[in-house]
Amino acid sequence: MQGSIYTTFSEMIIEKMGMSVWNDLLEKVTLESGGVYTNGMQYNDAEIMSLVTALSEMTKVDIPTLVKSFGEYLFIHLYNSSPAKISHIDNLKDFLFAIDNVIHKEVKRVYPKTYLPSFDYSEEENGDLIMFYQSKRKLCHLSEGLISSAAEHFNEKITIMHPQCMHEGAEKCKLIISFEK
Repeated sequence: MQGSIYTTFSEMIIEKMGMSVWNDLLEKVTLESGGVYTNGMQYNDAEIMSLVTALSEMTKVDIPTLVKSFGEYLFIHLYNSSPAKISHIDNLKDFLFAIDNVIHKEVKRVYPKTYLPSFDYSEEENGDLIMFYQSKRKLCHLSEGLISSAAEHFNEKITIMHPQCMHEGAEKCKLIISFEK
Protein backbone atom coordinates (compact mmCIF):
# COMPACT_ATOMS: atom_id res chain seq x y z
CA MET A 1 0.00 0.00 0.00
CA GLN A 2 1.23 3.49 -0.85
CA GLY A 3 3.04 5.29 1.97
CA SER A 4 0.82 8.35 1.65
CA ILE A 5 -2.05 6.27 3.06
CA TYR A 6 0.04 5.51 6.14
CA THR A 7 1.29 9.06 6.63
CA THR A 8 -2.26 10.38 6.36
CA PHE A 9 -3.48 7.73 8.81
CA SER A 10 -0.85 8.80 11.34
CA GLU A 11 -1.75 12.48 10.78
CA MET A 12 -5.41 11.69 11.45
CA ILE A 13 -4.65 9.81 14.67
CA ILE A 14 -2.36 12.57 15.93
CA GLU A 15 -4.80 15.35 14.95
CA LYS A 16 -7.96 13.68 16.30
CA MET A 17 -6.61 11.71 19.27
CA GLY A 18 -3.18 13.06 20.08
CA MET A 19 0.44 12.06 19.71
CA SER A 20 0.26 9.85 22.80
CA VAL A 21 -2.41 7.66 21.16
CA TRP A 22 -0.25 7.28 18.03
CA ASN A 23 2.76 6.35 20.18
CA ASP A 24 0.66 3.87 22.19
CA LEU A 25 -0.58 2.36 18.94
CA LEU A 26 2.96 1.92 17.63
CA GLU A 27 3.95 0.21 20.89
CA LYS A 28 1.04 -2.26 20.63
CA VAL A 29 1.73 -3.38 17.07
CA THR A 30 4.82 -5.05 15.65
CA LEU A 31 5.41 -3.41 12.28
CA GLU A 32 7.84 -4.36 9.55
CA SER A 33 8.39 -0.65 8.87
CA GLY A 34 8.82 0.22 12.53
CA GLY A 35 5.97 2.70 12.10
CA VAL A 36 8.05 5.11 10.03
CA TYR A 37 6.43 5.91 6.69
CA THR A 38 7.23 8.06 3.68
CA ASN A 39 4.74 9.02 0.99
CA GLY A 40 6.48 7.50 -2.02
CA MET A 41 7.26 4.07 -0.55
CA GLN A 42 5.14 0.91 -0.65
CA TYR A 43 4.31 -0.91 2.59
CA ASN A 44 2.78 -4.24 3.44
CA ASP A 45 -1.04 -4.04 3.44
CA ALA A 46 -1.15 -6.01 6.68
CA GLU A 47 0.38 -3.07 8.56
CA ILE A 48 -2.60 -0.77 8.09
CA MET A 49 -4.99 -3.49 9.22
CA SER A 50 -2.81 -4.23 12.26
CA LEU A 51 -2.91 -0.54 13.16
CA VAL A 52 -6.68 -0.32 12.64
CA THR A 53 -7.30 -3.49 14.66
CA ALA A 54 -5.18 -2.22 17.55
CA LEU A 55 -6.87 1.20 17.37
CA SER A 56 -10.26 -0.51 17.49
CA GLU A 57 -9.21 -2.39 20.63
CA MET A 58 -7.88 0.82 22.21
CA THR A 59 -10.89 3.00 21.38
CA LYS A 60 -13.66 0.35 21.46
CA VAL A 61 -14.82 1.64 18.05
CA ASP A 62 -15.57 -1.11 15.54
CA ILE A 63 -13.24 -1.56 12.57
CA PRO A 64 -15.76 -0.63 9.81
CA THR A 65 -16.51 2.67 11.58
CA LEU A 66 -12.81 3.46 12.00
CA VAL A 67 -12.06 2.62 8.37
CA LYS A 68 -14.99 4.76 7.17
CA SER A 69 -13.82 7.66 9.36
CA PHE A 70 -10.36 7.33 7.89
CA GLY A 71 -11.87 7.45 4.38
CA GLU A 72 -13.66 10.67 5.30
CA TYR A 73 -10.38 12.16 6.49
CA LEU A 74 -8.36 10.78 3.58
CA PHE A 75 -10.49 12.19 0.75
CA ILE A 76 -9.17 15.75 0.69
CA HIS A 77 -5.57 14.53 0.91
CA LEU A 78 -6.05 12.25 -2.09
CA TYR A 79 -8.04 14.88 -3.97
CA ASN A 80 -5.38 17.56 -3.44
CA SER A 81 -2.53 15.24 -4.43
CA SER A 82 -4.23 13.56 -7.40
CA PRO A 83 -1.92 13.33 -10.40
CA ALA A 84 -4.99 13.41 -12.65
CA LYS A 85 -6.47 16.66 -13.89
CA ILE A 86 -9.78 16.74 -12.02
CA SER A 87 -10.24 20.41 -11.14
CA HIS A 88 -12.76 20.79 -13.99
CA ILE A 89 -15.10 18.24 -12.36
CA ASP A 90 -17.83 20.16 -10.56
CA ASN A 91 -20.20 17.48 -9.27
CA LEU A 92 -20.05 14.25 -7.32
CA LYS A 93 -21.47 11.91 -9.93
CA ASP A 94 -18.95 12.96 -12.59
CA PHE A 95 -16.20 12.69 -9.99
CA LEU A 96 -17.25 9.15 -9.06
CA PHE A 97 -17.29 8.13 -12.72
CA ALA A 98 -13.78 9.55 -13.07
CA ILE A 99 -12.29 7.37 -10.33
CA ASP A 100 -11.56 4.30 -12.42
CA ASN A 101 -11.16 5.85 -15.87
CA VAL A 102 -9.20 9.01 -15.02
CA ILE A 103 -7.83 9.10 -11.49
CA HIS A 104 -6.78 5.46 -11.08
CA LYS A 105 -5.41 5.39 -14.61
CA GLU A 106 -3.15 8.35 -13.84
CA VAL A 107 -2.15 6.98 -10.42
CA LYS A 108 -1.05 3.75 -12.15
CA ARG A 109 0.99 5.79 -14.62
CA VAL A 110 2.81 7.60 -11.80
CA TYR A 111 3.01 4.60 -9.43
CA PRO A 112 3.01 1.52 -11.69
CA LYS A 113 3.39 -0.95 -8.81
CA THR A 114 0.41 0.33 -6.86
CA TYR A 115 -2.64 -1.88 -6.43
CA LEU A 116 -5.98 -0.10 -6.75
CA PRO A 117 -9.56 -1.24 -6.28
CA SER A 118 -11.83 -1.49 -9.28
CA PHE A 119 -15.29 -0.03 -9.74
CA ASP A 120 -18.14 -0.85 -12.07
CA TYR A 121 -21.02 1.57 -12.36
CA SER A 122 -24.71 1.45 -13.09
CA GLU A 123 -27.10 4.40 -13.17
CA GLU A 124 -30.68 3.86 -12.12
CA GLU A 125 -33.67 5.64 -13.68
CA ASN A 126 -34.30 7.43 -10.37
CA GLY A 127 -30.80 8.98 -10.53
CA ASP A 128 -29.16 6.64 -8.02
CA LEU A 129 -25.64 5.54 -8.85
CA ILE A 130 -24.67 1.97 -8.10
CA MET A 131 -20.97 1.38 -7.64
CA PHE A 132 -19.63 -2.14 -7.46
CA TYR A 133 -16.39 -2.16 -5.49
CA GLN A 134 -13.88 -4.98 -5.76
CA SER A 135 -10.49 -5.27 -4.11
CA LYS A 136 -8.40 -7.94 -2.44
CA ARG A 137 -8.05 -5.47 0.45
CA LYS A 138 -11.81 -5.33 1.10
CA LEU A 139 -11.67 -1.66 2.12
CA CYS A 140 -15.24 -0.95 1.03
CA HIS A 141 -15.85 1.05 4.23
CA LEU A 142 -12.94 3.29 3.25
CA SER A 143 -14.72 3.88 -0.07
CA GLU A 144 -17.89 4.84 1.80
CA GLY A 145 -15.96 7.43 3.78
CA LEU A 146 -14.23 8.75 0.67
CA ILE A 147 -17.57 9.09 -1.14
CA SER A 148 -19.16 10.86 1.85
CA SER A 149 -16.33 13.38 1.99
CA ALA A 150 -16.43 13.84 -1.78
CA ALA A 151 -20.14 14.68 -1.46
CA GLU A 152 -19.29 17.34 1.12
CA HIS A 153 -16.56 18.69 -1.15
CA PHE A 154 -19.07 19.10 -3.98
CA ASN A 155 -21.78 20.45 -1.61
CA GLU A 156 -24.10 17.56 -2.37
CA LYS A 157 -26.26 15.59 0.02
CA ILE A 158 -26.30 11.85 -0.45
CA THR A 159 -27.14 8.64 1.31
CA ILE A 160 -25.11 5.49 0.83
CA MET A 161 -26.55 2.02 1.18
CA HIS A 162 -24.27 -1.01 1.25
CA PRO A 163 -26.59 -3.99 0.72
CA GLN A 164 -23.96 -6.40 -0.60
CA CYS A 165 -20.50 -6.75 0.97
CA MET A 166 -17.34 -8.76 0.39
CA HIS A 167 -17.02 -9.08 4.18
CA GLU A 168 -20.24 -11.13 4.07
CA GLY A 169 -19.12 -13.39 1.23
CA ALA A 170 -20.15 -11.34 -1.82
CA GLU A 171 -17.81 -11.25 -4.82
CA LYS A 172 -18.15 -7.45 -4.97
CA CYS A 173 -19.53 -4.78 -2.69
CA LYS A 174 -22.57 -2.93 -3.93
CA LEU A 175 -22.79 0.71 -2.92
CA ILE A 176 -25.97 2.58 -3.79
CA ILE A 177 -25.52 6.35 -3.78
CA SER A 178 -28.76 8.30 -3.67
CA PHE A 179 -28.57 11.99 -4.47
CA GLU A 180 -30.91 14.41 -2.70
CA LYS A 181 -32.64 16.77 -5.07
